[in-house]
Amino acid sequence: MGTKKIPTFIEGLDDVLGGGFPVGHVVLVSGLPGTMKSTLTYAILHANARQRDAKGLYVSLEQTRPSLEAQMAAMGFDVEAVRSDVHILDVGTIQKEVGKSASKPWMDFLRRTMTTKKDIDGVDLVVIDSLEALEVLAKFEDRRTELFRLFEWLRDLGATTLVLAEAASEASYLGLEAPQPRRDEAYLADGIIELKMHPISDVEIQRRIRVQKMRGSHHKTGFSALIFDEGRFQVTPVISP
Repeated sequence: MGTKKIPTFIEGLDDVLGGGFPVGHVVLVSGLPGTMKSTLTYAILHANARQRDAKGLYVSLEQTRPSLEAQMAAMGFDVEAVRSDVHILDVGTIQKEVGKSASKPWMDFLRRTMTTKKDIDGVDLVVIDSLEALEVLAKFEDRRTELFRLFEWLRDLGATTLVLAEAASEASYLGLEAPQPRRDEAYLADGIIELKMHPISDVEIQRRIRVQKMRGSHHKTGFSALIFDEGRFQVTPVISP
């Protein structure tokens, strides 16, 4: 019997992934600003809510819930249709609850809230946007140790978690190489999805996606084109080499 998977319902992506995300995995979604990390992961929560009545949690640490919902509505998603299934926990709510205190109460509150959502609502798909914002807000002191604890705790939670991370390499702006997550999180994560902007001519840029790593999956490893139009993503073969 194979590993149980959570489908993305993104046309072409589940085929690349070999059926979806293995249940319980912590997956990095890495890319530079503008590569649609937030939109792609919200689309996966949205589709899971619509297609299989799944409960999702989007932890938004870079913008407020109204701001995120307005952004997604403008991108063509029916936000109202999934409001009861896709819960958004934003940084303002967390800050109100814990005040401006030290790092531990901040992380404790986040863990308590996520555990409650998992136990009561049956959340099985979580997005954390983003790892860099979490590091700053929770005042990580020993980054490697804090990341190890975070990733282990996320696995223990039992949900499948998508963690957004900024790419480390500026060279990807020039199309010279794929954006890479930093070494610690790349090593600790069960999977890595890379997003990048690739110049295909002097005037055209194409979004691309690649599954660099996915433990327990027979996945494709090359880059595919990531096309978005009116609330709908497609993953297709690349237009050019």
